[in-house]
Amino acid sequence: MDRKQFLTLACGLGACGCATRLAAHSRALDSPGPLPVEDPRLGFARHQVARLIGFMGAGLPAEACAGVIEQAGRECAKLTQLHARFKHDPEGYFEAGKKNWGTEFTWDKPKGIITVTVAEGPCGCPLVDAKRTPALWCNCSVGYQKESFETVFGRPVKARLLASKLSGSKHCVFEVTVC
Repeated sequence: MDRKQFLTLACGLGACGCATRLAAHSRALDSPGPLPVEDPRLGFARHQVARLIGFMGAGLPAEACAGVIEQAGRECAKLTQLHARFKHDPEGYFEAGKKNWGTEFTWDKPKGIITVTVAEGPCGCPLVDAKRTPALWCNCSVGYQKESFETVFGRPVKARLLASKLSGSKHCVFEVTVC
C-alpha cells in the first residue's frame, strides 16, 4: 500500500475526523449553522485511537508518548489555521472562543499567563471515546493550545494541562505562558 492509498483509507475510517470537526468550527465563525452529520465509521476510529493510546502508554516512556501526541495536536491546529485570523489580537481570539465554544480565558498580562477553561460537556475531539480513551490523549490538546497561542502571539509559549475531562474533571483547563 502506498502513501496515497494509506491516507485515503485512514481518512475513510475517520482518522481525519479532527480536520473535519475543525473545518466545521471554522465555518461556524463565518456562518453559524448546523454541523455536518457524524459519519458512523467514526466509532471505529475512536475505538482504534483509544486502543493505540493505551498501547503507547503501557509500552513507552510517558514523556515520549506525551511529546508524540502533542505534535499531533499541533498538526490538528494547523489544519484549519482557525487562530491565524487573530494574529496579534489575543482579545479577539478570546472573544471568538467564548462566543463559539463557551471557552473562558483569563489573562494575567504582567505575568504573561493565560488560563483556558473549556466549557462543560463531552470532550470536543471527535476521536475520543469517553469510556475508553486514556487521559494521555489530552496531550493532543496541549499541542493544540501551543500551536494556537504561538500563532496568536507570534512567539513561543509553554502550555500545560491542569485538568481534563478524560481524567474526571468537568472542564479541561490549560495554563499557557507567553515566553
